[in-house]
Amino acid sequence: MFRGSAAAVILAVVALSVLVTPWRRELFAGDETKYAQVVREMRAGAFFLPTLEGTPFTHKPPLHFWMIDLLTYLFGVYSMWSFVLPSIVGFLALLWLMWRMEGPVAAFVCGTSLMVWGSAQTARMDITFTMTVVIAAWMLQRERPIAAGIAVGIGTLIKGPMAAVIVIVLFAFEWLRRRRIPRGHYALAIAAMIIIPMLWFVPAMIIGGSNYTHEVLVKQTAGRAVGAWVHRSPVWFYVAHAPATLFPWFLLLVVAIVAAYRRNDDRGKFYVSWILAVLVPYSVMSSKLDVYMMAMIPPAALLIARLVAVDDVWAWRANMLMLVVLLTIGVIAPFLSMPFAADLEPLFVTLAAAALIGIIVSIRFRDLSTLAVGLAPLGALLYAALFLMPLANELASDHPIVRAVIAQRVAPEEIALFTAPHLWTRDMPRSLERVRYVSPESLRARPATVIVTSRAHAQEIGDVLRSYRRVDEFRLLGKPFDVYRR
Repeated sequence: MFRGSAAAVILAVVALSVLVTPWRRELFAGDETKYAQVVREMRAGAFFLPTLEGTPFTHKPPLHFWMIDLLTYLFGVYSMWSFVLPSIVGFLALLWLMWRMEGPVAAFVCGTSLMVWGSAQTARMDITFTMTVVIAAWMLQRERPIAAGIAVGIGTLIKGPMAAVIVIVLFAFEWLRRRRIPRGHYALAIAAMIIIPMLWFVPAMIIGGSNYTHEVLVKQTAGRAVGAWVHRSPVWFYVAHAPATLFPWFLLLVVAIVAAYRRNDDRGKFYVSWILAVLVPYSVMSSKLDVYMMAMIPPAALLIARLVAVDDVWAWRANMLMLVVLLTIGVIAPFLSMPFAADLEPLFVTLAAAALIGIIVSIRFRDLSTLAVGLAPLGALLYAALFLMPLANELASDHPIVRAVIAQRVAPEEIALFTAPHLWTRDMPRSLERVRYVSPESLRARPATVIVTSRAHAQEIGDVLRSYRRVDEFRLLGKPFDVYRR
């Protein structure tokens, strides 16, 4: 199954599958459209220290945005490829790393994990961050700490200091487990971890000033760790979400963890330490998002690959149970009351059919059960990518808000967006780059002809809206927005 040319063909399908959506997808409202605004401002001159609405952007380091910005000179600011190519390349590199470490099964499991596969087609930096953590952990396993330190330094420039936290905690867990410090030149490794991000951050602090430094160090770093103002969740959040986070491989991972300790598999135990090095620090942090667990998926895939290599009967049982779960979801979901049920019915029929075929094949050929578990949901996802993308764009992209502001037929400078996403669609009039993103204070100081606001936050500018009338409404990401005109 996972040998020679067959393995290459299977992984080629997985790799090529992430190239489907960029041809038709829009950036989705939220982080992706916000990142597009950051890139537009970089093109206007804020390259070294990216800004958002003219203010230094403190939420993320700049390396990911530098990559996108450079790609816009090849593909343009309004091409999806500029925004998703870093993730796609990171995904391909991640598959290669998995293959090098534990063979094609590890690459297949990692590539068909829902979170990894979906993130590989986004403008987010999670895939490239995960790739650098994989390199660092692999180098640490091979007792090459300097290379690990360089990877951590690059990862810190992509998404922040959690790259260092994960690798340091992994080092500590392995030190406790092995009762010895792995060999290597750790002074140089630590120097690389610190110097690489500081080559950017020190000048950034000088340029951005004390307010910028305080925002990065106190609010964005320490604040998220101990007193988050958003995404607050209990310490067991990630454990409770693990079946979905690791979908469709959660059951097989549980079996793989048990098997690693029953066989006293040293390399398998290293992968368990790696999983815990992601799970424990993020669980302790106050701010929590499911996507933070992506760094846990590669060691899970490596651990599963070691289980599948010994053809464990419990691996087959876990796979069969997961296929039954997938079949059940595909059969029951069309009968549930849900939005857009008619549009989604073929998706669930595809999932049910793929799972049923997987069950039949796996009964006859047990060694194909892992392949079936990965391909069944992938088939359904590919159906969605091919046929449901217009629906996804309408629900999650800026199409509704762009249509709403165009309909008002006023100059972009006279349009104020309050608690609304930054505008980006492939075909939007480029003049809309000049709309104003306002706070209550700036709106009171300089009123606008048209105001677009999320209904949930409209009361924050209620005194301003008293002199306006509501002329339109729309929904974006399921949330109601209103358009007011003076």
